[in-house]
Amino acid sequence: MNFLCKAQAYLNSIVSTVNALAGMVMSDELNGNIEAQYKTVRTLIELEQATSEFITGMELDAELPDTVRISKQKFVNINERLIKHLEKIQIQGYHFEDVISTLKLENQTLKEETHFL
Repeated sequence: MNFLCKAQAYLNSIVSTVNALAGMVMSDELNGNIEAQYKTVRTLIELEQATSEFITGMELDAELPDTVRISKQKFVNINERLIKHLEKIQIQGYHFEDVISTLKLENQTLKEETHFL
């Protein structure tokens, strides 16, 4: 397998991993375990940001623009679902303002980046 095929597989795997992390946060098993939800969201955000840096550093946006665009769009969709979930939790008195703001900013950045692909 050549580099671009492996890079494409990597991006697909990262999207799946981020989606799985979001699913963990929204799962019944973590309902009520706010600390675990928070840690999982932080991990998800860090993974998305590291992936963005990797895409830029390896110039994958130039080499695989369609794959990068699709990955970023999927991140946006995942983040939007997660934001809604976290906003519901916040109604119960928990403080997720910082991660909600981070996710919203991440989505704004991702949306702007996809316009250039």
